[in-house]
Amino acid sequence: MIPGYDEWKTTPPDDPDPVTYCNICGCPIYEGDALFTIDGGICEDCLNDYYKELA
Repeated sequence: MIPGYDEWKTTPPDDPDPVTYCNICGCPIYEGDALFTIDGGICEDCLNDYYKELA
């Protein structure tokens, strides 16, 4: 607490709610995150793990 400040001024904002969840690993996907529409919506980590190959 900072003397003279209201509590709402020093309280951090609430964590945002996820927009959706990855259909493979179940991790939350937030607004602004990459969502790939393969398999009904997956995160970038699952895209790299399951679909990308290096030549």
